[in-house]
Amino acid sequence: MRRSTTKSAAEILDRLARTERLGNLGWAEWDLVTDTVHWSDHLFEIFERDRAAGPASLAQAREYIVPDDLGRADKAVQSLIGDAKPIDVTFRIAVGSGIRHIRAIFEAERGRDGKARLVYGIIQDVSVFEAAARDRARLADVEAESAELQASLRIEHSVVAALQQVILPVPAGTVRRPGLEAAVRYQPAEEVARVGGDWFDLVHLPGDRTLLAVGDVAGHGMPAAAKMARLRHALSALAVTTDDPAQLLSYLNQMVCDDPTGPTATAAVARFDPETSSVTWAQAGHPPPVLLTRGGAAPLQRPEGMLVGALRTSEYGTATTALAPGDTMLIYTDGLIERRTFDSDWLGPVLRALGGGADLPLQALLARLQPASPDDDTCVLALRAVGDG
Repeated sequence: MRRSTTKSAAEILDRLARTERLGNLGWAEWDLVTDTVHWSDHLFEIFERDRAAGPASLAQAREYIVPDDLGRADKAVQSLIGDAKPIDVTFRIAVGSGIRHIRAIFEAERGRDGKARLVYGIIQDVSVFEAAARDRARLADVEAESAELQASLRIEHSVVAALQQVILPVPAGTVRRPGLEAAVRYQPAEEVARVGGDWFDLVHLPGDRTLLAVGDVAGHGMPAAAKMARLRHALSALAVTTDDPAQLLSYLNQMVCDDPTGPTATAAVARFDPETSSVTWAQAGHPPPVLLTRGGAAPLQRPEGMLVGALRTSEYGTATTALAPGDTMLIYTDGLIERRTFDSDWLGPVLRALGGGADLPLQALLARLQPASPDDDTCVLALRAVGDG
């Protein structure tokens, strides 16, 4: 009996290995409490990773992702770790043999605090099905909403619309600070839920410096509005202790991680210094800012930084961007760029819309930018260096 059982187990393992090879897939498991990782054998082949190096941690796995797809992957991680929601996301990784298209299907197991403690799932190399994967869209089934839900949303709309200017007052025109002009454009995702998780802030600092921030909490309506308000006011309060963008994100991350009900969010924090006409900035899983000069528009290279509320030990780097008079830096939420379908040219429409607009007033420049999808909020903050005159 023992020999028969042993043989049966070996056959099962062999069939499992063959299934992984035929499907070109493997499984992975990350324990967020003990910080341990398990990979199936074929996953090492997909990532072309040396087995002696062991399975990759979440941070190490992120290093494989093509930079243009990091925003998509980071948002999926936010949903998986922060909200413990299942994900099905496609992105590209760079390995020794070239670029591979990867599909990741993961679920999360919650701990007693309601947060994800274990994430596990399947990673499949779908490079041969790239065309089909790009056509896959996840459309919300609005028609299936019940009349009760519609009535509830209408009631919520009447409440959150009244709170919008209290929680997130949007400047009517251009804000002027020493050496700086700034303007904001905020567009809600849905008519019935006007306040979502997108937020911004401008804080006056000593020495005529200015702190600017843009962030994104997932969701819409009252829950997202409440979380957004907490983060926004917390950042303003923390700015009393330091004006270093990376340190501010670190404090904000620790505060959120220490709160069992704390939200997860992406954010970008920048400090403008009029003496040097430069912006020192940091980001937490946020899309890269865009720099617009008379020579054209291009995204900036992001310093390191995971989304706020994912891991208490997250570290944040800074970058400094010098601005000549007339240069404009745009910080935005992913509603401006994220489309329903996979598109490798995710930032292209924004850069083309900004083309030739370096001399436009900020409000006119922002009017050129349209959200990529009606399913998400959009917040864009533009800051422009101005000369002494």
